[in-house]
This record gives sequence, C-alpha cells and structure tokens, in this order.
Amino acid sequence: MKKVLFVSNTHNLSVGSYRIWIHDLNQYLNTAGLQSQIYKNSMNISEYDIIICSKNDVQVAIELKQKYPNKKVGVINLSADKRDLPIDFVIVGSLEEKDSLAHYENVFLFPLIENMYQNKEDYKKHEEKGVLRIGYHGSYTHLAKFDPFLKEALEEAEKKCNIELLVITSPASFKWKLGRPNIKNIFMKDWNFLTVKNDLLSCDVGVIPNITHIPFNLLEHKTSVDHGLYNTDYIIRMKNKSNAGRAFVFHQLGIPVIGDNTPSNYHILGDPKCGFIAHSKEGWLKALLSLRDHETRQHIANSAKMAFDTLYDPINWSIRLYSNMLNMYKEK
Repeated sequence: MKKVLFVSNTHNLSVGSYRIWIHDLNQYLNTAGLQSQIYKNSMNISEYDIIICSKNDVQVAIELKQKYPNKKVGVINLSADKRDLPIDFVIVGSLEEKDSLAHYENVFLFPLIENMYQNKEDYKKHEEKGVLRIGYHGSYTHLAKFDPFLKEALEEAEKKCNIELLVITSPASFKWKLGRPNIKNIFMKDWNFLTVKNDLLSCDVGVIPNITHIPFNLLEHKTSVDHGLYNTDYIIRMKNKSNAGRAFVFHQLGIPVIGDNTPSNYHILGDPKCGFIAHSKEGWLKALLSLRDHETRQHIANSAKMAFDTLYDPINWSIRLYSNMLNMYKEK
C-alpha cells in the first residue's frame, strides 16, 4: 500500500481548498482503510510515496519533486495558466477544470464534497411560511452574476410573494452594486465556519449564479448560417474552475437548488425532479415561484439528496482518486 502525505502552508478550516481537499480528503482516505496523513514538522517525508500539496504550495511541490524524484508529487486546484511544471499530477474539482488542465499528463477529479455538511441530523424539514428565504453562499465575486436575469427575477418575484435574500459571503461589508436586486429585504452575513451551517439551514431555496451573460449586441459576428450561429444562441462565460460545490452544500442540507447553465450543475439538476436549471429571467422566476410551496421544496430536496448520496459518496470518490494515483506507478 502506498502512503499519502498532504502538505499545506495553512491548516485553516475556513479556507475551502484546505478544508475539502486536505482536511476532509485525508479523513476520507483513512476511513477507506488507506494510509494518509497531513504533514507536521516532525514527520519524515521520505516515508511517504504520494505527496499532495495545497494550491498555494506550488513551489514546495517543485522542490519536493526535485528532492524525491521517485515519489509522485501533485498539486490541488492548480491555476490553469501554470504550464510545464515538474510535477506528476493535478487534483481538480470539476470536469470543466479538468479539461482546462489537460496539458498535464495526470489530472484527477475529486469533487467538492464537504464533510461538515454530511450529518443527517442537520437535514432541513420544510414548513409552510409567510416569507420565502432565498439563500446564496460563496465568494463575493459571484454576486455580479445575479446580473441581469436573476436580479430581474427576484424583483419580479417580490411583486408576487414575500421574499428575502440572505447572502453569506466574506467580507459581508462588500459594496455589492452590479447584480444587486432592488428588493426590500437583503441580508448580508459573513461566512463563518462556526455559524454557516445554521445560516444556510434558515434558507428555503438556494440559488447558484456563476456564469456571465454576454449581450448579443456585443458580438462582432452576430449570426452566420455557415458557422451555425443564430440569434437565439446561448452566449455565456465562466471560470475554468467552475464546479457544483455550492449546490452540493444545499443538497446535503436538504435545500432545493436553482442553478445556472454551468455544466457541472447538470449532473444532479439535469433531472427536473432534483431541482432547476435557469438562465433567462423567466426561467429563474418560474423556479422561484414554484418553490413557494413547502411540500414541493421538500420533495425536490429529498430527490436531490438521494441523487447526491448516490453520485457523490466521498469514500467511493476517495478510493477512485487513490487508484488513479497508484496507476501512475504502472505507467512506463
């Protein structure tokens, strides 16, 4: 059995990449009966076979590969613009990211499955309420993605029912301008490791804006029969690291999700019984209004949770990752 060692310059659980791909993944590997540890100063690196470095420790990974050329050394969540680094593998969180790093020989997928949300006792039970609380969590950089269609849908929804928007981000003091809906009740709250779970459980619906809408009139070549371009085409832009991690959290907690056209969202939300995919104002609005009914929310949340537990069992994914890393030793 090959021994795995994680190396990181931070052990801060508030840092998502550390929490998911080091702290949680290390725990999953050990639960699967494999030998894995997180590096501490007193440890002898030479005793380990596979070394996984955090995304901020690229230089450390390079130095370790130089010092231990017979070991397999990799980096999690590597920037796609870093090419030809002397490392053996990269670990990514989505198929979108995997393709963007395909210039590396070994690119392994481990989805963003967060252990802190795996407790079945935290699962939400939906009840009839007078106010529909819509929740967002994640980087403040995604708030601009409310523009234009989710913003417009929320403004229209407020005319038909009582809604409020809870935004969990850091810093909560961020001066949100682009995409901020003109509705009465918006609450901004800092993401805090100790409180985020309860904050999310206060929500009835989760929204996942990620893609950037590109207005059709900005295109140089608007239509072309020869190139198969039409004025009804989707025109979108997204980060190479786009993933379904923010949706996963809602699935784990029993909160129905409306996600956008990000490809990874389709693995669960592609089944209409598990949630909604929306891009247009009308798509977002119809989804929001259909989730006013608490029984509908519970049914969709339950279906999504069943799909998540089947498709994203963390132990199974950990074993798959370990097997992929072992296969590097078989390559000539």
